[in-house]
Amino acid sequence: MKAVKLAILLSAVLASSVCLNAADKTKEKAGSRVADSGSFGIFLNGKRVGTETFNITQTMNGEQRPEYSTATSEIKFDDGRFKATQTAEMQISAKGELRSYVWHATVPQKEESSVEPKDQLLVEHIMPADQKKMDVPHMLPLSTVILDDNFFSQREVLLWWYLATGCKRQNNDLMCGTGKFVILIPRQHVSGNATLELMGQDKVMVKGAERELNKIKLETNGPQSLTWLNDQSRDSDAAQWILWVDDQYKVIKMTVAGSGVEVVRD
Repeated sequence: MKAVKLAILLSAVLASSVCLNAADKTKEKAGSRVADSGSFGIFLNGKRVGTETFNITQTMNGEQRPEYSTATSEIKFDDGRFKATQTAEMQISAKGELRSYVWHATVPQKEESSVEPKDQLLVEHIMPADQKKMDVPHMLPLSTVILDDNFFSQREVLLWWYLATGCKRQNNDLMCGTGKFVILIPRQHVSGNATLELMGQDKVMVKGAERELNKIKLETNGPQSLTWLNDQSRDSDAAQWILWVDDQYKVIKMTVAGSGVEVVRD
């Protein structure tokens, strides 16, 4: 077991929700709390090729207890040869079960899809550019984690759930083992597995300055979910991500081994 230093004390939210920020570290609005918001710069071989703007909120019930969390994202990508604009919205219950997932594309063409739980499995509803609707059932548990193509903030949501379920508090440390999760990549209509492991404190360069951050290793089997960024990723059955997070559990930087991809918080 390795430890993460706590910048804030964890409440009961740690055991029941992916949102780990304490009340004095969150912005409250109309029955919800903003756990994180901002944008990630997406770089390929040192060149900025896109931006993901995201917002992660936690909705409370009448007793001010966590009910579900919502993660919304918009991706704008342009590498000089290809452009894309896509949005995604994911809702997860306080138990870590998927409530819904909706994806839309407007550029280069209009497409949409969604995932919903039905009869203890997940059903994907697809509306491709040719408007020929189809459904794809997945024999997966409701606790399956969505890690869709190119939406990097979804890795932060997975990280939070790992901290909530795979770690224990000891004094002022968060002791973490290895976490294993079932994942679904809706844009590729495939499932796989993800393993997260805390590697400890690490010094890393961020925007030209050295920072000491918590280092997390994320390994997935199945497609790499980098369909715009690396043509070779489509032929790979495994990927290793490195996430560097601060003491408030926010991702500051992430890289994908062998891809030339680097994602940095703006």
